[in-house]
Amino acid sequence: MHIAFRVEGNSQIGLGHLMRCLALSQFAHAQKIRVSFLMSDISSSLAQSRSDWVGDIFPIQSNSKELDTIATFCRDEHVDCLLIDGYQFDTSYRYQLSQFLKSENKIFAIIDDNNDSGMLYADCIINQNSHAEQLEYSVTEPQAYCCLGENYRILRSEFLLQPYQLNLASSLSNREALTIILGGADTANISLQLAVKFSETLDNAPINIITGSAFQYVKDVDQFSVNNPRIRHWHNAQLVSNLFLNSRMVISAAGSTQYELQATYTPALLLVVAQNQQQASLQSQRQGRAQIFDVREEFDIDEFVRQACKVWHNDEKLMDMIKANMSQATINGADNIISTLTKLVTSLEK
Repeated sequence: MHIAFRVEGNSQIGLGHLMRCLALSQFAHAQKIRVSFLMSDISSSLAQSRSDWVGDIFPIQSNSKELDTIATFCRDEHVDCLLIDGYQFDTSYRYQLSQFLKSENKIFAIIDDNNDSGMLYADCIINQNSHAEQLEYSVTEPQAYCCLGENYRILRSEFLLQPYQLNLASSLSNREALTIILGGADTANISLQLAVKFSETLDNAPINIITGSAFQYVKDVDQFSVNNPRIRHWHNAQLVSNLFLNSRMVISAAGSTQYELQATYTPALLLVVAQNQQQASLQSQRQGRAQIFDVREEFDIDEFVRQACKVWHNDEKLMDMIKANMSQATINGADNIISTLTKLVTSLEK
């Protein structure tokens, strides 16, 4: 079996889509399924900087010939399933791709977040968010097999925690650090602004700043950390699960990282910076796993730091978040998705 991913990641759109596909590729590879990625040179460079990367990479340009390139690749490389993840792939793109794949007897899968971008035309729709079952895919996409909700959470293999890690995760006493992780790009360098503020307000607490490979302010953060021994900058960090396990609280962009924090039972403050993050983050807050801050229109950093410090010093609230995460964490979602795609491919072969 051969699964191909069409996805991108860069400083403009961040790395969330790319990392979701990487997580799926890791579980597919473990089942001896061939995995390929179709993406630009920039995305390829960022992907290959990771030590946990899995899958062959084939270059593709975003132009009028892109769909022809994909079609040729799928034929020549005997692709059984093509999966796309990205908001740039519009309705026309998805329709043309679906028609080709149907004519070739291949499965077309898509990772979606809010069912708000028009017809998807996919054979399989994947939405890992808690609110996914409320989005009426059965009405808008009646032909599709849907992988919806917590049982299809997409997590990289590092978040399959060992028993000793789970014991550490369940206790607040083992957690010391404040960790800031605001996506693979953090184009406004909010990470540094927050680190400066918290270094002034949290006495003696170690502070981790995790930035992705697309982050463009590495020298600025490095300079700040050199002059402040409590600050550690983890740029292009390959394994973050242990950093989360050591964190008393994490400040995170409200994307898929919230599910990694859930898997490590880590208390979190989620910054909603885009419309597509709102529903999933609200659900996390309702379920007690995290507290959200909507900063789409305005971000008063001083007020946020004041509120965050109140949570930091509230042991009861932090333990409630840990317990909520413990009771709801799901870690086998990627396996469930790969199993579904395998069954769909097998059904076409009969």
